[in-house]
Amino acid sequence: MIRSLSIAALAACAIFAGSTGNAGPISQACLGAGNGTSPRLCVCIQQVADMTLNKQDQRLAAKIIKEPQKAQDVKMSKTAKDDAFWSKYSSFGQAAQAMCS
Repeated sequence: MIRSLSIAALAACAIFAGSTGNAGPISQACLGAGNGTSPRLCVCIQQVADMTLNKQDQRLAAKIIKEPQKAQDVKMSKTAKDDAFWSKYSSFGQAAQAMCS
């Protein structure tokens, strides 16, 4: 499920994506994931991240894209900070699916 959330966020933006000029941390991680994701898709994901996550959360989300095990670590953590991030990250994934598919 955790890996699927990251993959779902990556896969969800194919139609919505506009320009390919946005190089935020999510977009960079997406492009560097090595899974053949199009630059337009990565830009879409970044656009959704810009609307739903602050810069610190975007950096952590980018780490999750690069290292899927990090998602498990954050989700299983019981700190208030990680719980708050996971809630925002889940909303981000849902928004990416809604806006980009």
